[in-house]
Amino acid sequence: MQGATASGSDASDALDQRDKLLRQISEIVGISTVTRANNDTVIYTSDGTVLFENSPRAVTFQPTPGFSAATTGNAIYVDGVPLKAGKGADTTAEGKLSSLLQLRDETAPKFQSQLDEIARGLVTLFQENTTPATTALPGLFTWAGGTVPVAGVTVPGMAASLTINPLATTTPTLIRDGGFNGPGYKSNTTGNSGYTALLDGFVTSLGVDMAFDPATGLDGTSSILDFSASSIGWLEELRSNASTANDNKTALLSRTQDALSNVTGVSLDEELSQLLDLEQSYKASAKLVSTVDAMMTSLLQAVG
Repeated sequence: MQGATASGSDASDALDQRDKLLRQISEIVGISTVTRANNDTVIYTSDGTVLFENSPRAVTFQPTPGFSAATTGNAIYVDGVPLKAGKGADTTAEGKLSSLLQLRDETAPKFQSQLDEIARGLVTLFQENTTPATTALPGLFTWAGGTVPVAGVTVPGMAASLTINPLATTTPTLIRDGGFNGPGYKSNTTGNSGYTALLDGFVTSLGVDMAFDPATGLDGTSSILDFSASSIGWLEELRSNASTANDNKTALLSRTQDALSNVTGVSLDEELSQLLDLEQSYKASAKLVSTVDAMMTSLLQAVG
């Protein structure tokens, strides 16, 4: 393209190919361009890192074989500079890579922490203790750690290992009487089949405020029912705002493409109008030629 422009040759095909490639690149990563003499194009990322200048710069990424709740993903580097992730539901990301980084590093971890806090809350609410109190242990709900975690502190990945205590299946009366962790943790020591105090306490506890980790982005003090509803609401609000932003940006893109097409591209309506004008002009010219030909024929016949 540079050679064709410098030599004065037609570089239209090369320019069209360049524009096509730029559109494809911009879908992957945000870019800006600078065109120098002889159509020499330099491509930068939206962060200002050189992506192409005479030769392409290296884009590198070291994949992580497996992810857990505590795993931090590796960065994507452009010419040695890490690519920034987007922020917010109306994302600041430009290109697919930045939006995927945002999902991996911001959205998914925060939702994961909310799920982990719900799991911790269930273990805490259904915990068992002795009288007098000693060490509290998980009751109906248990997890891989086998403990009752500290209040208000997220345990990464806890939700993945949350389970119903298997003893609840083999001995269902433990749900009513307590004692998942042995006779010393039993609440119904009388063996009365009409005992409901433990179950009533569980139902009441579901609506009682408890401490949650504020790093989850939700209220640090609420009931587990309200916290769970807030988590669902947070995710739905994020989805709704992202959907609205996508619709607005799609409409803006469409209008921008139409404006660009009117300036640089081919408008079918305009081309059809010009075609009709040319056709009418041709017909007029053809009629004029045929009329003049008839007049000349008549003139020659008269002379003859």
